[in-house]
Amino acid sequence: MEFDFSLLRDIHEGEPPVDFSYGFLWWIVLIVILAVIFYSVYRLLPLFAAIKRLNRIDLNNEAFIPLINYWLKETALIMYPRDVVAPLYGLNWLRFLDQTGNTNFEAFTNAWEEVIYDWQNIEVPISEKKMLVKECKKWIYSNIRRRIWGR
Repeated sequence: MEFDFSLLRDIHEGEPPVDFSYGFLWWIVLIVILAVIFYSVYRLLPLFAAIKRLNRIDLNNEAFIPLINYWLKETALIMYPRDVVAPLYGLNWLRFLDQTGNTNFEAFTNAWEEVIYDWQNIEVPISEKKMLVKECKKWIYSNIRRRIWGR
């Protein structure tokens, strides 16, 4: 004799619940991780462009030091407010660069202003120009985290 299960309808709740799957949570985590990566790359694009501009400055250019100074100001304006960066020049500018990055721009203090304002008459050795470019790269790499999460 076969039992009629339809008689138990009033005490049986129906289909058992399906196992809860965490698959959708993995998709949410993946979307959040991709969003963070996209945001970071988006914030770093101006710095990548700045590094590209730095690499295009010719070491043999007569106006190398003024070009580097212009590049530093332009790049600093990407990461810091204009009212902080704009009034800085000379020794204060070099100190600002050293304070905001892991650099030693103050080593160039003696000749910085002379070369900036009289670059036609002062010859800077290639070795010092290479050191200056190296300091610029150190400065920009030390400011990457500030660019991603700052202002």
